[in-house]
Amino acid sequence: MTTLYLAWQDYNSRRWFPVGRLDADENAEPTAYEFAYISGAEEARQQAQFHPIIGFPELAELYRSDELFPLFRNRLMNRRRPDRPAYLQQLGLNADDWNPVSELAASGLHRDNFEVFPAVVPDDDGRFDTRFVLHGLRHTNADSIRRTETLVGGEPLQLSFELNNPVVVHAITVKTSDQYMLGWLPRYLVDGLHQDDAWKVTEVKAAVAQVNRDAPLSHRLLVNFSGKLPPGFRMEDLPQYRPIAGA
Repeated sequence: MTTLYLAWQDYNSRRWFPVGRLDADENAEPTAYEFAYISGAEEARQQAQFHPIIGFPELAELYRSDELFPLFRNRLMNRRRPDRPAYLQQLGLNADDWNPVSELAASGLHRDNFEVFPAVVPDDDGRFDTRFVLHGLRHTNADSIRRTETLVGGEPLQLSFELNNPVVVHAITVKTSDQYMLGWLPRYLVDGLHQDDAWKVTEVKAAVAQVNRDAPLSHRLLVNFSGKLPPGFRMEDLPQYRPIAGA
C-alpha cells in the first residue's frame, strides 16, 4: 500500500492545508485506489472557506475506484509526449519501473492550488529517507541559480530555520556548504514533521540527489533528505492527517 497526501492552498492567506489522502494498493489487480478527506480539510473549511473537490462532494465519504481518480490522473504527463522520458529522468524515475503513483510522489509540483506529496514512513528505529524536488529556486537570485550548475550528486546541503518568513510559520531553507541559498524544504515535510510546535527530526542529512541542468527551475534539483524521528512518531497520526471517514 502506498499513501499520498493532497494539500490545498488558500489564495488569500497563501497558507497550505493537508486536505486528503490517496491510498493505492498496487498488489491488487487492477490497482485499487481509495480517497478520503482528512481533518485538515475541516480546518481549511473553517479557516479559509475550503469547499469539497469536484468528484469528492462529501467530506465524510470514503471513495473507492479501480482507476486513478481524475484529480490525480490529470497531474500525470501524457504518455504519448515525446519529452516524457526526459521528464521522468528529471524526477529520478526509471521508465521501465514507472507507475502513476511513483510519478505523483516524485513530481513535487503543485498545479492550480493543489499539491500531491508522499507520506514519510520511518522504519522501526524511526529512521526515514525521502527525496523531493527542491522548492523555490526561482525565488532566489541569479548567483544561486548559477551555483546549481556546479553542484554534483552527493554534495552535502545545509538546512536552517527561517525565522522571518512572512508567508508561513515554519520555513526551512536549503543552502550549499558555501552558503548559497537554493530554496526551501517542501511545506509538507516542514509541517508534517512538527508536533506540539516542535521540529521532531534529529540526525538530519540533506544532499544533492540529481541536478537537471537543462530542466526548468521547478525541476532543476532533486534532494535526498533523511533523519530520525521519535519512537512511534508517524505523520499520519497527527490530528490534521486523520481521515474524516469513519471517525
